[in-house]
Amino acid sequence: MSWFKRYLWGCLVAVVFFAGFDAYRQPHEAPHLATILVVSAGWPVFAAVVVGGTIGDIVHDATHGKAG
Repeated sequence: MSWFKRYLWGCLVAVVFFAGFDAYRQPHEAPHLATILVVSAGWPVFAAVVVGGTIGDIVHDATHGKAG
C-alpha cells in the first residue's frame, strides 16, 4: 500500500473519529452542523471501503487458491 493510500485511510478514520468524539462530548446539546454533515457523509464511505476491501480479499484468495 502506498503512502498516499495510507494517508487517505488515516484522514478518513480521523474525520469519523473526531466527529463522533465531538458529538459524544456534548451529550445534552445539539451537535454542530459540521459534525452532522461529516458523520452523515463519512460513515457510508468508511463502510463501503471496509466491506469492499473484505470482499476484495475474499475474491483474491479464492482466485489464487488460498481460500479455506
